[in-house]
Amino acid sequence: MKYKKLLASAMAAILATALFLSETAHAQLIFAARHIEGRIHQMTQDDSNGAPAFQFATVIIDAPANNVYATAVNVASQNQAVTIVSQDSQNLKLKLSEGSKSASIKVVPLSDNSSEMMISTTAAPQGQDPSTSVAINSIMRICNQLNKVCKLGSN
Repeated sequence: MKYKKLLASAMAAILATALFLSETAHAQLIFAARHIEGRIHQMTQDDSNGAPAFQFATVIIDAPANNVYATAVNVASQNQAVTIVSQDSQNLKLKLSEGSKSASIKVVPLSDNSSEMMISTTAAPQGQDPSTSVAINSIMRICNQLNKVCKLGSN
């Protein structure tokens, strides 16, 4: 009998500690996300000759993933130079083309009101200012449509 009470008390203590730690970890994650919210980070992948081949950009936006995705589709639809190659609203993926260039957009929900948007594009010519890349400009247009402030972060 005492053993069962002791075991129940130990289990309750373990459960309470786990709950407290998970809430603390969640709060730290929210704090970190708010700290980097709106900062656009980018990366370029070079081809075998060392020339830029692809550009990638990502940003965390304080908006539901479905809203971010719908805005991305809307922005792409309004640009007559862009063709929507495929849309996957269930997985929040969008593939686009503009002439010989291509782009992919993926939106990932982080919470009910926060999401991460990732864009990969064919790279701009070597030596071009990175702040004028298609990926960065696309993120900026989507952020503007959502009335969110996004800016190029340090990489």
